Amino acid sequence: MSHIILNTMSLQKKNILIIEDSLAIATLIQDFLKRLDYQNIEICNNGRSGIQIFEKLVNSDKIPIVILDYSLPDMNADDIMSEIFQIRPNAKIIIETANERTDESIKNVLRHGAYQYIEKPIRFENIKSTMEILEEEDKTSDTISVGNYDEMDSLLRSSTRISLARISEYTGKKKEEVLEYLNNLKNKGKITQTDDIKELSCNLCDSVKIAQNFQCPHCNGINFKQGKLIEHFKCGNVSVEDSYKNNICPKCHKEIKIIGVDYKTIDNYYICDNCGEKFPELAIEYVCNKCNNKFKIEQAKWIITEGFRSINL
Repeated sequence: MSHIILNTMSLQKKNILIIEDSLAIATLIQDFLKRLDYQNIEICNNGRSGIQIFEKLVNSDKIPIVILDYSLPDMNADDIMSEIFQIRPNAKIIIETANERTDESIKNVLRHGAYQYIEKPIRFENIKSTMEILEEEDKTSDTISVGNYDEMDSLLRSSTRISLARISEYTGKKKEEVLEYLNNLKNKGKITQTDDIKELSCNLCDSVKIAQNFQCPHCNGINFKQGKLIEHFKCGNVSVEDSYKNNICPKCHKEIKIIGVDYKTIDNYYICDNCGEKFPELAIEYVCNKCNNKFKIEQAKWIITEGFRSINL
């Protein structure tokens, strides 16, 4: 298929790239975005040309917001997202789909870095609210003051110990500039330098703004609870303590009396409400708050920078 490009310019709004094989839907979205004052909009009808146009825009310093149809004739959304993130790790990708949020395929694209999703049939209020959130985030990042060190001081006061990398990222200042200011504070006796700090960072964008998601290792669900298990020796039942009402086994309905003889307890186990599995340890997924990349501990990048703490700031 050939791709269709519609292109106009705007100095006030970000570029938009719509990757959608239905020209009717793409045009519907484009017309509404123009009413929101987004004028620099490009449309293509397959994944491969969408990736090519995205790379061309990035190389021209025009970073587009991507609106991506989940089902395209040539590529699936996961593969397209993977290639886009290789070009621009912090790309903002909005998935449009007829699937519900609870659908496993949509959970996967959100886990893999999609910024948001919009359900089909397209509702204008959903597009508007998503774009407003993006605009608000941009305004927040644009208000960082290069000459103002109050935020740096606040980070130092509120932390028992903090790394150069974290101060640099949270204030939006270059490490060299941060280090110059910190050395000035150190010379005045307001802070002291500690041992170097080794911390987890994103394996795509190097950010240290990392969050943790705890999940069931069997179904990746988050609806789990921690509790004690009881194993009844006679019938082999293993279930949560609460299921043994009045010390009666829920499987064979016999009374359990003596621990070590009739039953044993297994402490600190987790039970998943979604799949029913029981497990001693949670699966941990790390999420970059900057580019939304999700990764396991084995894929993480470790960085080491100087550590500092406040004395009399």
